[in-house]
Amino acid sequence: MCSIAGINGVNVKDRLLCMLDVLSHRGPDGKGVYSGTRIAYNSQTDDINDSDFMIGHNLLSIVGTNELQPIVASNLVLVSNAELYNYKNLIDEFNLTNLKTNSDCEIILKVIENFYDDDLKDAVLRAIPFFDGDYAFCITDGADYIVIRDCVGVKPVYYAYDDNTFAFASEQKALKEIGMTSIYNLKPTCMIYNDDIVEVRSQWKHAEPYTDYDYAKESLKESIIEAVLKRVDDLDDVALLFSGGVDSTLIATILKQYDVNTTLYTIGTENSQDLKVARKTASDIDLPIVTRIIDKDVVLDEFCPTIDTIEDKNLMKIGVGMTIKLTSQLAHENNHKVILSGQGADELFAGYNRYKKKYSQQDELIKELEHDLNNIYDVNLERDDKATMSNSVELRVPFLDKKVINTALHMPVKYLLDSAEDNMRKHILRDAAYEIGVPEQIAYRPKKAAQYGTGIDKIIRKKIIKKEPYKSIIK
Repeated sequence: MCSIAGINGVNVKDRLLCMLDVLSHRGPDGKGVYSGTRIAYNSQTDDINDSDFMIGHNLLSIVGTNELQPIVASNLVLVSNAELYNYKNLIDEFNLTNLKTNSDCEIILKVIENFYDDDLKDAVLRAIPFFDGDYAFCITDGADYIVIRDCVGVKPVYYAYDDNTFAFASEQKALKEIGMTSIYNLKPTCMIYNDDIVEVRSQWKHAEPYTDYDYAKESLKESIIEAVLKRVDDLDDVALLFSGGVDSTLIATILKQYDVNTTLYTIGTENSQDLKVARKTASDIDLPIVTRIIDKDVVLDEFCPTIDTIEDKNLMKIGVGMTIKLTSQLAHENNHKVILSGQGADELFAGYNRYKKKYSQQDELIKELEHDLNNIYDVNLERDDKATMSNSVELRVPFLDKKVINTALHMPVKYLLDSAEDNMRKHILRDAAYEIGVPEQIAYRPKKAAQYGTGIDKIIRKKIIKKEPYKSIIK
């Protein structure tokens, strides 16, 4: 993965280069800039001509040596923060030949080029249904430009504008650095089209419910296995954010069964639940685990840096963000560039305790599940992406695969919750996990949130936020 940035205004070069410098942690392997008809890479970007519209890119090379961006086809220019899991199928489907790289970003450009006939908006809207993956990209034909992100919002895009300038970037801090103050995140249902926000997709909605439990369970098993495997294709090894709960253990079990070289990563206080359970589960499924014991001093040292990383002062987000930031740091230290996470399972399969309150009002519960899925980009995904990318590690989330989501949206409430007193929740996912091979005691272990399981939240609440200056920082 990478970072993207762009700016439309007057004499924007210095501000674009400033944004790319701020985002360099997301892409330490190279830099590129487009200005008018010219493209420059790395040190040459300092000498490129100024322009009223410029876009830039920082590269994080995951597999082999990826091509520096921006990339060009015909008169189209693209910068992309993307991972397409069906890029090989797209090569065949669109008969793409004479490719310069094995980059899925080039595939995005080529598929859009296939539909392009002097109407960039039409070409992009016709192309994006074919993209199966996580992405945020900007494309221009010199006359128009478009910025769009994937349909869940796994990859972030923020934008800001004033009287003279419109700018976008992968993180808010890049926009703040150039003096932009009113900053918004681009909704996955929308795209930026020549400085305007245009709605282009519908929100996720529940569909006609399955009536056969076994069919629903088999469909779920198939879609989850496929989602995990497509996210590790072509990787020699992979890291996994691991709590020892059913979601992460299900991913670990699939990776183990398909002989993917996997290392589990867990942090926690010395006697925290996650460390104890994760170590035992790792032993049970015979996968290596790397752990780090944290204490008050570590949490205190990471408190403000985590706020800066996740760009949010919400207490719960800080606890989760610190967990992910410290865990992905361990993965980075072991030279991993990709880490998987079980993010999204709770929103899809009613994993949170609060869902029980609406069990007797199932239409309202379905609406709440839809709301949480449609807003997961803002509540969780942008935080998680920034936490891992602060360590130059790319996050991949199999449960938010389009096929898994569409399967989950067919689940009636009775497949998820048994009653208003149900402390287990997400039953069909647990049954699927057990049948795939997750140990029974893990498949049916009640959920505990990451910040609680690691002990971080307890330290923050009892030892840190009661004291100044931290008390006045928190929302």
